[in-house]
Amino acid sequence: MIPRMATVAEHYGRSGALAKVQAGLDRIAPDGGAVSLEQLAGFDHFHTGGLLATERMAALLAPTADDLVLDAGAGLGGPARLLADRYGCRVIGIDLTEEFVEVGRLLNRRTGLENLVDLRVGDITRIDLPDASVDHVLTQHVAMNIADRAGLYRELRRVLEPGGRLALFDVVAGDGGSLLLPVPWATEPHQSHLVTADELRTLLRGSGFTIDVDEDPTPVMLPMMRQMLAAPSPDTPLSTAMFIDDLQTKGPRYLQNLAEGRTGLALMACTAT
Repeated sequence: MIPRMATVAEHYGRSGALAKVQAGLDRIAPDGGAVSLEQLAGFDHFHTGGLLATERMAALLAPTADDLVLDAGAGLGGPARLLADRYGCRVIGIDLTEEFVEVGRLLNRRTGLENLVDLRVGDITRIDLPDASVDHVLTQHVAMNIADRAGLYRELRRVLEPGGRLALFDVVAGDGGSLLLPVPWATEPHQSHLVTADELRTLLRGSGFTIDVDEDPTPVMLPMMRQMLAAPSPDTPLSTAMFIDDLQTKGPRYLQNLAEGRTGLALMACTAT
């Protein structure tokens, strides 16, 4: 049997991704030139709400320059780079998909943030960090692929020092019926592991967190998501379509699930007790 986490990595992995992104970056800044975070903003935040969602979560954490932040399920590393650039903190980003990490390291170099952002291939349900070793944790649109939610939140709590903050933004199950597939995170039922917002609250509290902020950002984030999932212009150097197969089907289906209440969004900030 193929390990379940291997199937998740295969779902997101894209052969040739590094070369495609390199070519896109060279269109923006030829000959290996520096690229700004502003130039990457439409590409660098690979989740519902894009940059808007990352900025909200960054404000909830508000790390200091002395803090170490873990980005659990870092993807291409856009949120990690924003935190490092804005607050001067160090960020460790962990993601299961090797191609994401390769691209993220390239983006770190081109934005001049490689000394603050350390992207690693790894499994966030088994984090290779000591207990209480990070000051804050950020995770966005990752948990819907993880079956052992209780294990995930216990592991995040393990590496977080007491009093540290966890900010999370995820898709949750709604009461409007079964999930319609395919969606960006799943083409088959076994790839999706949604819980309801109430179940999420119970899991977090049971893992050693108090919930300080509990929001449904759907009305604010949905317009941004519609824009992100629109078909990119052929002249766009970089787009999230590089990492989503069949975006023309998965994008509208995701929006349909949200509109019909089959799924929802949950944005929370918690304190480790």
